[in-house]
Amino acid sequence: MLLVMAALLAADLAVAQVADAPLGATVQGQGAARSVVFRVWAPNATKVGVAGDFNGWHADFLQPEPNRPGHWVLESRRARPGDAYRYEMEGLLRRDPRARAVDVDDNKGVIVDSRTYAWGPAANWTMPPKEDLVMYEMHLSTFAAGIPGQGSPFELARKRIPYLKALGINCIQLMPVNEFPGSRSWGYNPSDLFAVESSYGGSTGFRDFIKACHTNGIAVLLDIVHNHYGPDKIAVWQFDQRLSESDGGIYFYRDEERALTEWGPRPDFSREEVRTFILDSVKMFLDEYRVDGFRWDSVHNIRYTQNGQRSNADGDRLLSEANAWMRKNRPAALRIAEDHAFDGGGVGFDAQWNSGFQAELSEFIRSADTLRELSGFATELERLDGFTWVNFAECHDSAGDLNRHHRLPVYIDPSDPNSLRARALSLLANGIVMTVPGFPMMLQGFEMHDTADFSDNIPVPWTRALKTHAGIVQATRDLIHLRRNLKGHTPGLQGEELRVIHLDDDAKVLAYSRRIRNTPRDHATVVVITFSPNPLKQHGVRFPSTGAWFCHFNSGLAAYAKDFDNLGPRPGTGYNLPAGQTTLPLDMSRLSMLVFSKSRPPGATLTKAPYAPEIESPAEREPSEPRPVTDFVEEVLDPFPYVFVPLPAEWHP
Repeated sequence: MLLVMAALLAADLAVAQVADAPLGATVQGQGAARSVVFRVWAPNATKVGVAGDFNGWHADFLQPEPNRPGHWVLESRRARPGDAYRYEMEGLLRRDPRARAVDVDDNKGVIVDSRTYAWGPAANWTMPPKEDLVMYEMHLSTFAAGIPGQGSPFELARKRIPYLKALGINCIQLMPVNEFPGSRSWGYNPSDLFAVESSYGGSTGFRDFIKACHTNGIAVLLDIVHNHYGPDKIAVWQFDQRLSESDGGIYFYRDEERALTEWGPRPDFSREEVRTFILDSVKMFLDEYRVDGFRWDSVHNIRYTQNGQRSNADGDRLLSEANAWMRKNRPAALRIAEDHAFDGGGVGFDAQWNSGFQAELSEFIRSADTLRELSGFATELERLDGFTWVNFAECHDSAGDLNRHHRLPVYIDPSDPNSLRARALSLLANGIVMTVPGFPMMLQGFEMHDTADFSDNIPVPWTRALKTHAGIVQATRDLIHLRRNLKGHTPGLQGEELRVIHLDDDAKVLAYSRRIRNTPRDHATVVVITFSPNPLKQHGVRFPSTGAWFCHFNSGLAAYAKDFDNLGPRPGTGYNLPAGQTTLPLDMSRLSMLVFSKSRPPGATLTKAPYAPEIESPAEREPSEPRPVTDFVEEVLDPFPYVFVPLPAEWHP
């Protein structure tokens, strides 16, 4: 009897020693004292075993945790990093939903010791200030596919980091890299929320990629998917019991109203264990991979159900908890939503993708030249304020083959997307994105005038960047450097304010000033755009003030494309507006952009501006309704009705 009691006490002590280990397979200790603690949530199981390489695939049984109903635990001194394993529950074989590496086809997890990775100098990395960020949306496998050499996509992509750095990119917005079935996907069908896609290079490949990015001054934001999982081979599907075909079990809503999204089953955000599962995945990517923030996919399917007919307080609670934890523990990390970030007062996001602006910009840019109505577009520009929006001319949705969409140049000129008009207008769209308030972002390939639909089987056309469209790449580089104020001449582009200062709908010329809030007008950066299909000669444009104004960028130069008009001032050309004159006559290439400021660059010239009659400031415009959009399906949806549901009293951010 005493021996039985002693054995029970010893077992209780062992359980107590490992109870603080997180869920999953956690490596503890070093050398002879090293062990692996297996913890799993399986409330419907009556017996849980773990089998793997370390025990010849003969299950060792976990013990129920006395103070944590539904949780099971085992400490193994035989298990080692690199060992494959899975759980057995009364005939069910399940891979660990929290495994850092998996083999989906064999339904196994792999033990990973994340403590051993050496970050080197990248350990001291700090995120650039938000006003300095220029983002690049990257789909890893297609970004890497056209790069010469051997290696995983993560390894190959690292070879192009110097290219991105030279371009001026300092933030990669990486499309999802969670494990998914097969080897090709956009990434929005995750099967394992703690594992990195093995065909990409797995957990070590991802760390190496982030380490290289950080070493080169580039942040990495990760696109994460928690509005739905799968729909195929989901690790948590019917995890601890067999159920009917449509019943996902403990990790998913089970009622008809909330169970499904159009892409797959919706996690049950009402369960604390499911919210913890999601929050722990967020923490893992921040702690073990050192990502610099997230873009949450389809937030409307977290915050709403029934295609937006009902708000979901459970989803609000999940997002509020995740964002509150990040705000407290990783304040520099960005919290971005794809949509519906600020409904009902918001749930703690910093910013939201501005798909509405993308749709407006695309519709405006591709319109017939004589039909563009500048006043309405100017109103859209003045809506932009601060850093609550991520702005872009293209993204994977607007240009993707799965949505039957195309790249912007194809919409501009379907018969010849490489025409002068398509190239000039696409560059102009990118110039607008780079010169308006908010976080600027471009989809991979946009900088080289990629005309192929975005797809998970079409590589980035690197020959365009290196040869045929190198001038467009150079123009993009110059725009990014201006946006980031790398030469110190265009600080206004990093500011929060935009004010339209010139609008000529007949000539199709628009100008706006950009400046940091509460700074003098003389500190503004001025952007002049002509949407005219013909070159303009000595066209008067209103500037914020008199004095010297210097050109820093001209998108119509032959240096960017030999067939551009090559009219207007070169960078370094300055004009002195005399007292009483704020109108500057300018030559402009068709469909082009000029950027000016009062900051004089080295080697600049300065001449007296020719006389021009004064132009009045544009009249105040009434806010206009967004125009209907035909090509980007997500943008024709009206905002979903939001009915605020108070969070439980016991919850505190």
